[in-house]
Amino acid sequence: MIICSGRPAAAFTSFVFLDRDGILNVDRSDHVKHWSEFQFYPDALEALRMLRRRKIEVILVSNQSALNRGLTQWNDFLDIHRNMLQRIRAEGGDVLAAFYCPHRPDEACDCRKPRPGMLRAAADLYGVPLHAVAMMGDKFTDLEAARAAGCLPVWIRRPGTEAAAEPPLESAPNIAVYGSLAEAVEALFTLTL
Repeated sequence: MIICSGRPAAAFTSFVFLDRDGILNVDRSDHVKHWSEFQFYPDALEALRMLRRRKIEVILVSNQSALNRGLTQWNDFLDIHRNMLQRIRAEGGDVLAAFYCPHRPDEACDCRKPRPGMLRAAADLYGVPLHAVAMMGDKFTDLEAARAAGCLPVWIRRPGTEAAAEPPLESAPNIAVYGSLAEAVEALFTLTL
């Protein structure tokens, strides 16, 4: 597991977990391997700005198997992360930390979603109350990881994306579903003045 922390401690006491690819940026079937392939969704930067205004700490939790598959190099991966954070902060948002799993599915690690290892590690490091936190993702594995960690699973089903066609969790029919990250943030978090 890779932990990229922007600050040693949380400034706020409320948190949200976000997947990266498919939530903040357009996912690619061939993986996001270079910064030139990273494309923010139009609503994502506004949603991150809204979360900051609402005093919600953002923690990214993302499978990044392109690293162990040899599809992207470490320096390119870190360049993506650095440029992403710079743009988010320039637009008025912030990310407390990012937890990345570099493992391939066949490596059967505890941090790769749908396992809850990254969420639990974030909870341990920052005192995140898992039972009171939403995990927003676009894939079935995100929702399963949320359930396994005891978080609220929130499904972002962007119209026209492959992930929007994934079946809902049959064992948990009460999953919150939204068409964009901004829509979910508006619905789930009230503005703190």
